[in-house]
Order: sequence, then C-alpha cells, then structure tokens
Amino acid sequence: NLAACWSRLGRIGRAEPDFEEQLAELRLQTLESVGEWGDHGLSNLVHALAKLRLSGAEWQPLWLAAERTALAQVSSFEAQATSNTAWSYAKARRRAPELFDAIAAAAPARLRAMSPQALSNTAWAYATARHPAPALLEAIAVEAAPRLGEFNTQALSNTAWAYASAGHAAPRLFDALAAEATRRLPDFSPQGVANIAWAFATARHPARPLFDAIAREAPARLSSFREQHLSNLAWSFAIAPTSAVSTAPALFDAIAAAAVPRLGEFTPQGLTNLAWAYAEVAHPAPELYEAIGHRIGTAPERHPTSCLTTVLWAM
Repeated sequence: NLAACWSRLGRIGRAEPDFEEQLAELRLQTLESVGEWGDHGLSNLVHALAKLRLSGAEWQPLWLAAERTALAQVSSFEAQATSNTAWSYAKARRRAPELFDAIAAAAPARLRAMSPQALSNTAWAYATARHPAPALLEAIAVEAAPRLGEFNTQALSNTAWAYASAGHAAPRLFDALAAEATRRLPDFSPQGVANIAWAFATARHPARPLFDAIAREAPARLSSFREQHLSNLAWSFAIAPTSAVSTAPALFDAIAAAAVPRLGEFTPQGLTNLAWAYAEVAHPAPELYEAIGHRIGTAPERHPTSCLTTVLWAM
C-alpha cells in the first residue's frame, strides 16, 4: 500500500545521503495513482513529503497532483486529514491559495472532531502560510478556549504564536491561554517560554500574572535557552504593554549574564533585538553592552547597517 509506505517513511525521517534517489521509483508510482487516493492517503502523503523536506524540482509534479486531488475532495475530508493537509502545505512552504481557501471553508464544521493538536496545527498552518482565514481562526478560537486543559504545552505556545503572527485578535482565547500557561509554566520548554512571551507581547494582550511567572521561572533555566530564545525573551518583556509586565530586573540581569559568554553565537538580528530591549527598558547592563560593542567592532561588515544603527542608538 503506497499510502501506508509514505506514512511509515514520514515517521522514520530522512536517512542516507542518497535518500531521495532511493525514493525515485516510489515517487513515480505514487504520481501515477494519487489522483484516485482518498483523504487519509492524501494527507499521509503530503505529511510525509513535508516532514522529509521533499521539495526539489523532481517532487513538484507530485505536490501539484496531490493538491488537485485534495481540492476535489476537501469538502468531504475527515477532521484529522483536514488539519494534516493544511499543516503539510504550510510546513513545506507550498503556495496553494485555492487549497487553503477550500480547507478554510470546510474546516469549521469539523473543529469539534479535531484533537487539541489538530486545532493548534490548523491555526499554525494558516499563520505560517500567511493565508488570511479570519472566519476559520475565529471558529478555532471559540472551539479551543474551553479545551486548553487538553492541550500539551507545545500546542499552547504554538496556538498563541499562530494568533499573534496572524494578527488575529482573540481576547477570550488569549485570556484562557494566559491562565493555562501560567498554571503549567514549569512544564514549558525554553522555546515554549520564549514563544508564548513573544506571542502575548506581539498581540499586545495584557497578561501580568503570566509575565510575572515567566520572570520568576525563567532565570534559573536560561542556560538551556538558545540564543534566539534569550533575545526574544528580552524583546518580549521590553515591548509588552507596561500594564502587563513588571520591570523584571532580576530576569534582565540573568539574561545579560547568560548572553555575554555566548554572544558569538547570536545572529546580527538577535544582537540588535537584545541591545534594543535593554535600552528600551533602561536596564543597566555595562558588561553586556561592552561585549556587544566588542563583537560588532571586530567584524562590522557582518552586520547590516540597520542593525549597527540600532545598536549604536541603544548604547
């Protein structure tokens, strides 16, 4: 069964260097028959293609054939297939506006049957694809808010990220997300902590208890934060509504201490965001500023003019 084969491949992941060459025969066989597949097989196929990062020129006919077949059937897709298909095309960065429109029209009737992960993935897909679907996002918000206790922490942070990225106001959902995330914050990964802070700051949604919990919880865990997470966390506390956060001096001290020995691993944008955040909240961090100045001074050509200008302003 070709669909089952793709499903197994998606779970295994990429393996040997000539992995794609080994799939040539399977690709051709699938292309010949995919027009007759149903929703389960189609969603397994595109999910595997996305996870395996199969997007080169030789894979384009198969992606397009799957899209045409899905368009003809999406109104009758089951809930999981609906979510998986949207997620897959977004994950693979495939432009498929007709398919996204068709899924957005069909999905609201299936939301009650979607798992928490499927709800989160569907919202994430539309935000990632930057495909407007306000009615769908509103319907997901209504369905998800009372069920957030069933979401795992990654689904909570991904849902918050999706609505903030899409610029879709969902105050009741954000209120529920804030309460649930505050309760379970110790269980969040470093990326989840940074992402949910970024989401609430970007959405400009007040959540003082959540930000206070992050300010208490994060300092002891910053050694496990990646550089992007450190700069995003500082940026989030700097840009959040003043009514939503305290000054969090201990958190800013801890971020500076964690960042200084690792500045060589920061991207130019990460350095810029970090310097801007400390200047925006007027938090003294002389060692951090000195280290940033040294990093940029030794290789100014690696930093875009906009980044240099912002860092100079901050310092």
